[in-house]
Amino acid sequence: MYRRCVFVLLALLTAALPFAAPAACARALREGLALCGGPLLLSLFPFLIVSTLLARSGGGELLGAPLRPMARLAGARAPCAGGVLLMGLVGGFAPAANAAAQAVRSGRLSAREAAGLLPACICSGPSFVILTVGEGMLGSAGAGVRLFAAQVLAGLAAAALLRRVRRPAGPEQPLPAAGTDPLPPLRLDGVIADAALTYVKLCGFILYFRLLAGGLSAAAPELGLPAALLLEVCSGCDLASRTGRWAGWLCCAAISLQGLSVLLQVRTICPAQVSFRPLLAARLLHLPLSLAFFRLLLWLPGGAAPAAAALHPSPVLLRRVPPDCALLAFLGCCLAVCQLSRALPGPGAKRKAPKP
Repeated sequence: MYRRCVFVLLALLTAALPFAAPAACARALREGLALCGGPLLLSLFPFLIVSTLLARSGGGELLGAPLRPMARLAGARAPCAGGVLLMGLVGGFAPAANAAAQAVRSGRLSAREAAGLLPACICSGPSFVILTVGEGMLGSAGAGVRLFAAQVLAGLAAAALLRRVRRPAGPEQPLPAAGTDPLPPLRLDGVIADAALTYVKLCGFILYFRLLAGGLSAAAPELGLPAALLLEVCSGCDLASRTGRWAGWLCCAAISLQGLSVLLQVRTICPAQVSFRPLLAARLLHLPLSLAFFRLLLWLPGGAAPAAAALHPSPVLLRRVPPDCALLAFLGCCLAVCQLSRALPGPGAKRKAPKP
């Protein structure tokens, strides 16, 4: 009954917004189409094909082998877990969800491991965060590098914390034996067709939630920014980047929340047996963690100026982060999280009796 009431209210809101703010709704749809036909097409569609090819061919296990220790923080010990995490770090949330879905359907990854791995790999891709948000909206690629590193570190930390507090579930069905792939043979034409259909679905989510965000911003300006932050990450970052002093922090919050649009896109891509509860719980942990990591990363060389300095009438752009400093800081934080996870006892761990 409660869900039906929500759907009825949503239908009424969707029908009323084009009449209440027609110009804003039309502008939001045009911007959404431009996004789907421009930056998003380049940064998302090829990686949907790449994630399917790597997951179905087994190449993701080889390329993602260096990331397997990080995947173990989320409780995913399957050999292909590193490849799923790699797709999230390189391509963003949709290729990561697609890689996890392909691995689950082929039997290379259990549904429980995929559910625990999603909080660590569902994030915005580096092209969107660094180029679109950092350089395009905030006027500094250095701010984008810090935003991307903050969300990645917060995702790994949230996944590791959830694994520690999550109750151990009952026994799960074993994975199929090696070589028993329930999927049809891998064909390039099928991969491209599936990627095209998935991309069209994702664009539909983006258009709809940009329509809601744009209409609410025009009809009720005081609700514009909160609605954009909760509904659609691109609109949230766009409005957040115009807030002046708090632009960088609000963009960090928008990227951390990801918005209802991203969550529904991930739910559409992933199989039904993959639980969505760990990802929803991780969003609550991810926000304070990402803000804390962003604050720490601002102390690196070139980060003394606020991330919103480019919005001042006299812009003062942030200096670019030296690549060696950024890489060392990122690897140091990852190693620290790994060592902390190894030092803490896992759920159900038994203490060894002392030798006589």
